[in-house]
Amino acid sequence: MAASQDSPVTIAVMGATGAGKSTFINLVSDSQLGVGFGLESCTSDVQISLPFTLDGRIVTFIDTPGFDDTVKTEAEILRRIADFLSATYESGRKLNGVIFLHRISDYRMGGVARKNFRLFKKLCGDDALKSVVIATNMWADVTPEVGAIRESELSTNDLFFKPALEKGAKFVRHDNTLESAHKIIREIMGFPPAALSIQKELVDEHKSIGQTAAGQDLKAELEVQIRKQKEEMDGIKAEIQGIIAEKDQKHQEELDDLNISLSAVRKQLSAFEAERNKLREENESYKRDNEEKTNKLLAAMKEREDQLRALEAHSAKQMETIQALQESLVSVEDQLRSQAEEKEKAHASLKSLADEHRQEVSRIREEFEQKLEAARREKERQEKERQQQAQQWGPRPVLAQWASAQLQTPPPPRGRMPLTQLVALAVNHFLRV
Repeated sequence: MAASQDSPVTIAVMGATGAGKSTFINLVSDSQLGVGFGLESCTSDVQISLPFTLDGRIVTFIDTPGFDDTVKTEAEILRRIADFLSATYESGRKLNGVIFLHRISDYRMGGVARKNFRLFKKLCGDDALKSVVIATNMWADVTPEVGAIRESELSTNDLFFKPALEKGAKFVRHDNTLESAHKIIREIMGFPPAALSIQKELVDEHKSIGQTAAGQDLKAELEVQIRKQKEEMDGIKAEIQGIIAEKDQKHQEELDDLNISLSAVRKQLSAFEAERNKLREENESYKRDNEEKTNKLLAAMKEREDQLRALEAHSAKQMETIQALQESLVSVEDQLRSQAEEKEKAHASLKSLADEHRQEVSRIREEFEQKLEAARREKERQEKERQQQAQQWGPRPVLAQWASAQLQTPPPPRGRMPLTQLVALAVNHFLRV
């Protein structure tokens, strides 16, 4: 079953001390978890990261101390991790996956590292290994050739990661970039939430820490260490008894050294036995204290996620408002663009009409000037013609012709000259003057 696309994502990060767990978490979540750069552990207890959002989903990391912790014993670390994981499981929350970080810069995967990973596998169980991503980091500290050789050995050797990979675990590189980390997280975001073996053992099967697969493995390892320490102590005692039997000064210094060694072995044996007893005993005071710490962590994790969810909701509303404003702005811009286009079209149309009008006015003016020129020429022609006619048919010639015609008429035999002839004589006289 695929994970819900809006459900919160919870990822545990595990690995040896100094593997870069806190650095990885701080990189992606902007948390301020303690980061160590030496052999001493900086994370001696379970911590939770600030929740962050990736691809619309809230992601929270659980940072765990390594089993090779320099502050707490392996039994204490196992109990811390187990108590927190069982509490999250009881609250109805399952892990989406687990990231196991391993330094590719390590020269070899020694006994401590192998034991660390063996406990990790017992803690997860075979079924949950499908939700595990084994990520090698610190690639900048090795050459590509050396890194590739170590990577191949880790994935193909039965003593290392091969058995887990055969059970479905993923094997990837992390180059310490945000992009690389996001790729790993997105891989896990696709996993359905699942319970780890130790969660089901403690909650569903009501086992004690010592009865779980991880507890049994750790207890067996402690029994081996106790047996070795006892054997070493017995050997030292035998040597001491032999030296005492000789009672010579020569061996006194050896005796002193052996007593010191015996004291150290006894101290280490006591530590191993105490750790073994912690797995056997269910200290009520310790359980209450650890339960209180675990509940505070769970409450803090829920509170942070609720705060982030509220911020996301507020941000979503703001985004909706911004989106609406952007859509309105786009609509206004479209309207303005449409109006500008219409205005441009109208301007172009007016310009076209103006051009046509200017052309028409120019044509009319040209026609008018042509007609005016034609009229002027016609007037000049008519004036010239009139002048010619005036010269040809002016009043003097006409009067002279008329007077001549009148005077050629014979006068009556008697009596006075007719008036017309008298006028003709006067005209003729006038024309001569």
